[in-house]
Amino acid sequence: MNFKIVTAAIVLQDNKVLLTRRAPGQSLEGYWEFPGGKVEEGESLQECLKREIFEELGVQAEVEQDEFCVVKHQYDHGEILLVGIVTYLKSHHFQLTVHDQYDWVPVDDLLSFKLAPADISIAQKLLG
Repeated sequence: MNFKIVTAAIVLQDNKVLLTRRAPGQSLEGYWEFPGGKVEEGESLQECLKREIFEELGVQAEVEQDEFCVVKHQYDHGEILLVGIVTYLKSHHFQLTVHDQYDWVPVDDLLSFKLAPADISIAQKLLG
């Protein structure tokens, strides 16, 4: 397996979805994405997403068991398998660590954001 498995939280509220923007100095800086991150050895997808949401946003999360969307994408730095999973946050009082902004975006407006390339497929599936 020569690709990284990466999780993405699909957090919906009032027909809006949570996007976060990568901060300056981060990989893919300035791109908007569904928050999440790389699965560590021995971690389930759900454990990874709970950990990443806490690390990136400072809040606890509940994660569904089923995958919403799986995307394989080749970046310059390597290939990823991005797994989008519907996630529920226990708070919306965020402390951003690797992002400089967040926004609740109407689902219909998702493709007007400068999305990280792998995240575009998740946005397209949300649009139906």
